Amino acid sequence: MPRYTPGPWRMNTSGELWSYARGNAPAQIGSMSWSCDALERQGNAQMVAASADLCECLDEVMLLISQPEVADAILDCDRLKTRAQLILETARTVLAEATGRDLPEWPGRDETDTRLEG
Repeated sequence: MPRYTPGPWRMNTSGELWSYARGNAPAQIGSMSWSCDALERQGNAQMVAASADLCECLDEVMLLISQPEVADAILDCDRLKTRAQLILETARTVLAEATGRDLPEWPGRDETDTRLEG
């Protein structure tokens, strides 16, 4: 599975991307440039800087939402079921793109993921 530099990431106005991994000294991990206006550059920089944390958060949400008691509660609610299925399929696709992991379709769960056991 591909690896990435741990977050949180920050990007300064010159386009340098830095990792502020917990417990480590800041380290420059790249630089970017865009041929757009300053506001768009700032928005792009914020999206890139947030990507590691967003990916980790989405992974945790997918883990939580695939627990049988949570999945059953959503599936038993007609008001939530269809929307949840669409959102979670998009989340699964995004995580597969970002991590290379092939997660099962919701409400299935990755039986090898034991983070919530015990």
